[in-house]
Amino acid sequence: MDYTVEEVNGVTVINVNARRAIAENAKDLKALIFDLVEKKNVKKIALDLSAVEFADSSFLGAIVSGLKKITAVKGDIKILGLQPPVRAMFELTRLYKVFEIFDNKDDAINSF
Repeated sequence: MDYTVEEVNGVTVINVNARRAIAENAKDLKALIFDLVEKKNVKKIALDLSAVEFADSSFLGAIVSGLKKITAVKGDIKILGLQPPVRAMFELTRLYKVFEIFDNKDDAINSF
């Protein structure tokens, strides 16, 4: 899976550059988040899903695993840029109650 990682005002922004976020991508995302937390001491992640048109349950599970990892070090993950089908998955799985979700990058970054 194609990810780009940037730092903006002390927040690590992970851009998911794929239309379909599925099982084969999930382990890459989980490994990336774990690596950022363990090796770079990252505590603030904004996950930009604006390019994603479809996300399956295993990909959502990887995001939840990342959240568990980062909250163990008193950090957080915020979600931004959900397209309607992906937003529907967050609602169906009730993840909108677990994650703060933002429409744009600035709002997500400023929420920390």
